[in-house]
Amino acid sequence: MNAQKMAQFDRSPYDGLAVSFADGYDTKQVISLGPMEAQTAGWKKSTARQIWPWVYLNRMIGANDMEGNPLTKVPYFQRFHGLDLDGKAGAQDDFLRNWRNALRLAKETGVPGIVCDLEFYNNYKAYDIGELARMTGKPQPEVLNLLSQLGAKMARAAAEEYPGATLWFFFTGFTRADYRVIDGKPYYLAATYIADGSLDEILQHHLPLHVLSGGEVGLGYCHTSLDEFRKAIEKRAAAFAPLLQKYDGILELAGTMTLWSDRQAKKNWVANGDCGASSANTVDDLTPYMELLFRSYRYNWIYGSPNGGYFAFQPEIAPRFNAAIVRAKELAFGEAVDRSASSFR
Repeated sequence: MNAQKMAQFDRSPYDGLAVSFADGYDTKQVISLGPMEAQTAGWKKSTARQIWPWVYLNRMIGANDMEGNPLTKVPYFQRFHGLDLDGKAGAQDDFLRNWRNALRLAKETGVPGIVCDLEFYNNYKAYDIGELARMTGKPQPEVLNLLSQLGAKMARAAAEEYPGATLWFFFTGFTRADYRVIDGKPYYLAATYIADGSLDEILQHHLPLHVLSGGEVGLGYCHTSLDEFRKAIEKRAAAFAPLLQKYDGILELAGTMTLWSDRQAKKNWVANGDCGASSANTVDDLTPYMELLFRSYRYNWIYGSPNGGYFAFQPEIAPRFNAAIVRAKELAFGEAVDRSASSFR
């Protein structure tokens, strides 16, 4: 990110930009607050948009060599298995330092909060509670307890560093209640127990925090038709209804979507599944999808993936997407509304 890219983004209809100061596979010494402050101050010279710090849980996830990811073949990720749940490898402490620094920066710069990516990039097998127990050598009940304790630590740290913060998780996984069935008992994704631990800590101790469930799992980035998108929103709302009641005033659903310029630009994951099968041929055809998204959720996350030909910082490409987003917002809210609460990846 540089001044030119930020200036281009400043011409967009977005409210904010999610920025990570270290990538998801970073194993270097945790970046201190000072350099983050300096970098943000430089960016703010070119944009009035909010800059939300982005934190990866992947910092504390051990490698799974069977998955063949070359980015995990470093000593840091090889020295523990599954997740560093007991903190003995030091990776959990590194993650929590990243978490605290992100919150400090968000508070200092006046943005509503931070975004947290709970995806297990290093080890997707570890989503499975049974597999995670095997990897860590701990009984399943202990694994569940340690996941919940991690979530509680995150909530306490957030309340200490930034009372009133919004914690935007790209997904929580509560719609996957039977992700794994062991001896007839259903289990969520391992990441869900972290989110649940945070929510319980906030509720029990009345912590001044707001949690957003972003929808990466429960809603998804693409839908084959507008009608299917509407059904997905309704299904997700029904699945979350008991949780929204339990965590009333704490938990809120946020939306998500990815965009593409045209069908020819699609590649990799955007060319497959519901993204590949979508009836929307162009970003203009996605306008009614965005309108529905903006009407349904107060906070929305647009995944600006190059796999859809979306380069939001390039002046020869971004304006076409910006125009479609503006049109969707006008349809959703009326022309008097300048911007909805949206964020960008």
